[in-house]
Amino acid sequence: MKKIILSVLIVIAFVFFIGGERAGGQQKVTANPGPMQVRKPVLQLLLSIKQIDPFYDDCQLIFYIKGNYFGNNQGSRAVQLKSPTKTYTPQILKWTPTQIDCLLKGDFELGRKYNVFIRDNISQKVLSNQYPWVVKTELKLTHQGYKPGQTIAVAGCLLGSSQGNRKLIIGSAQAPVTQWTCEDIIFKVPNLPPGTYPLYLTEGQLLLSNKIRIKII
Repeated sequence: MKKIILSVLIVIAFVFFIGGERAGGQQKVTANPGPMQVRKPVLQLLLSIKQIDPFYDDCQLIFYIKGNYFGNNQGSRAVQLKSPTKTYTPQILKWTPTQIDCLLKGDFELGRKYNVFIRDNISQKVLSNQYPWVVKTELKLTHQGYKPGQTIAVAGCLLGSSQGNRKLIIGSAQAPVTQWTCEDIIFKVPNLPPGTYPLYLTEGQLLLSNKIRIKII
């Protein structure tokens, strides 16, 4: 009887021993998690101003801002022109993804360099690059051949209602101004010898306009 019990215990011990060996020999297998998924960052494109084309229309200036990523509509955004002394917000006429049509009128500080940019009115953040632009008026004469002392008018844009410190120059002479309006400067032709002279508008060292030609006879 003792031999039978001993034999049973030996068999049980042997079974446990073999089972432990098999369990120890097995390698731990983990599931393959697959490639790591990286979340791509959302890129916020900077609105890009590449070009400004002005169009002078009597007493107002229409200018076209050309570039990229402006969006399909204006939303809460605005265009601003900023110089060291003044900031202007033009009226928006049309807004497309590649062009913004703007309108300026009235009195304007001409001849200054402005940074033109797009700003969000809600967050107050600047959304675009700052494009440098010197705003000048465009003078026009409809006829040629004037005599000294004759009173004539030269057309302009964004001139304002008063002359201020601005001067109308013909050649090297200052023309006496008799009336100043937003779209016209009425003046007397200086006493200069017959010839063709440049005519332009200045304020101190600033050139406020294009240079056109006037013929004195």
